[in-house]
Parts: sequence; C-alpha cells; structure tokens
Amino acid sequence: MASWNLRRAKHGIVIVAIALFTLALTACGGGGDNVENFEQIRTAPANYTIDDLKAFGLKANKQYDVEGLPDAVDAWKGFWGLDPYSRNDYEIRFYPSHEIAVASGKELAINATGAEFEATRDEQVWTEGVKDRWQARGVTDVSSGGSRQAPGPTYQDWAIVGNMVILCDGFDSEQALIRCASLINNFLPGDAG
Repeated sequence: MASWNLRRAKHGIVIVAIALFTLALTACGGGGDNVENFEQIRTAPANYTIDDLKAFGLKANKQYDVEGLPDAVDAWKGFWGLDPYSRNDYEIRFYPSHEIAVASGKELAINATGAEFEATRDEQVWTEGVKDRWQARGVTDVSSGGSRQAPGPTYQDWAIVGNMVILCDGFDSEQALIRCASLINNFLPGDAG
C-alpha cells in the first residue's frame, strides 16, 4: 500500500511539473516573442546596413544583385539564432529609408513569401535569389515513422523595420513571424513590440 501511494505521489508530481512547464511555454509564447502583438511594419531609430547586422551576429552568406529590385540599395541572405546550433534563414533587403522600404518593398515581400510566393514562383518581379526562396523540407510522416520531402517557400512571412525588409523562414506564417520577432527584438531590444 505504501509503495502504491509513493508511485501515485510521483505521478502527481510529474503531472504538476508537465502542467507548469506547458503553462510557462504558453505564457511566454514558447520563446518570449509574442506574435499577437508583433508589429509587422515599424520604424527604427536609424537606417541600417548589413554591417550593423553582422556586428549583431547575423552570418551573411550571400549578397544579391539588386538590379530589378525597385529602389533597393542592398540585399543579403543570412542566418541567425540565439543558439549557434539552431539558426534560422533570413533574406534582408535594404532601402534608403523606412518610407521607401514600405512603399517599394512591402508588395515584393508579400510576393516573395508564403502562399503568394508558391503561387507566383515562376512570375516573380525580382528573380535574383528565387532558388534560395524555395526549398525541400523534411516532413515527418507519423503514420509510417519515416519522412518525406515537401517542397515549399523558404520564407513564410516578412517584416519591415526601418529601412530593412526582412523575409523570415518557418514552416508556416506564425513560426516565421516568431522568428522575425526574435531577430528584431534582439537586434533592437529597446524597441520590442
């Protein structure tokens, strides 16, 4: 009887611990970045360049030719993450100002992400880097225990911060916006929102 009560008490502790952990993840948004309050377009205290992001820790691995990308002054593909073993891909396009980034970059960001990109992949306005915006992703098939490749857009959503248009990777829009928020909130910690 005593061992049964001990097992029951241990199960109770495990259940409480799991419940508290789940509650903590829910309350924190899984990583501290709340998509509900995320501002997809916002100003910034300065105009930035790739050097600012490199100094912050972004690993820039490919510079794109911006010919054909209206009003853009620079564009890069790179990766970043708080955990050096778990980084995410970003495409960052730089414009002369926030106003120009919104006016010239917003529609092209929408066109280069998510379902819109999937539908118009062969009809992109700016074709530089199109191959990088499409990837084969592993998808777990729980019915067979294996996995298969499911091609789709690399970048599921976007954000505009100051003069930067940022395309963020993810399995879906919500995950991409969480990753956008993480990059932005860590790059501009006093400007979280």
